[in-house]
This record gives sequence, structure tokens and C-alpha cells, in this order.
Amino acid sequence: MKHFFYLTFFVLLFHSSISQAQFLFNFGIDAYKTDNHDPFEFVNKAQFSAEANYFLIQQLALTAGVEYWTAPNRLSFIPGMRLYPIDPVFIRLRPLISDEVDYAAGVGYARRITDEWRIEVMGDYYFERGNAALRVGVGYRL
Repeated sequence: MKHFFYLTFFVLLFHSSISQAQFLFNFGIDAYKTDNHDPFEFVNKAQFSAEANYFLIQQLALTAGVEYWTAPNRLSFIPGMRLYPIDPVFIRLRPLISDEVDYAAGVGYARRITDEWRIEVMGDYYFERGNAALRVGVGYRL
């Protein structure tokens, strides 16, 4: 009986998360970083990212994506999460995994343009490097 209860609980939990789940795809670029001392250095030292967000519930999304840094030339895998305490404001936490590991925490704002498209502005702090970044991007929600 105990196994039946656990099995039923997990099936209902899985079904409710699937029925509420939606996807959000984000693409962004760093507009400013605190370690850029020359205002035109971003041309040679840029960061681009692409992420997929899977909403477990309306306020919580699991994320996975990649981030490309031009200097040094590095591609990082980024698992993480987004928490929307008050929509459209979100908090994100994520590690950047490559040959070097860093951790980033940030706060962002997503302004809806249509039901599917949104513009995002976010600030991140990178703990290992000790710098911050301001990022702009777009999102598409399925």
C-alpha cells in the first residue's frame, strides 16, 4: 500500500508539472561589464548566451544553456534556475561550467511585447571573477 501511495503521488506530481509547463527561450548579450575599462572594449570582449527555460510552476523555471565569451575564447554550459517572485521580475542562479567554473547570481526584468515575445534586462554578479555585468536580450515563450 505504501508503494502504491508513493507511485500515485509521483505520477500526479509529474502530470501536474507537465500540464503547467511551458518553455521560454532566451538570447542575450552583455551590454556592460565592470572589468571592461575601455568603453569600446566590448567589441573584442563580448559574451553571448542562449538558454532554454522549462517552467515547473508559474514562478519557477529550470534552465539550461550555453554562454560564449570572446576573450578568452570559451564556451560554458549553464544549468540553473529562475525564480519569479513578482512577475515580471526574476532572480536567477547558475553555475558556468567549462575548464574554469564560476557562479553567477542575478536579478532581471522581462517586459512582454506580445504573448510570445519579451525583452529582458538583467544584472549578474560573477563570484569567482568578482565582476558584474548588465545584459540585454529577447525571449520567446512557447
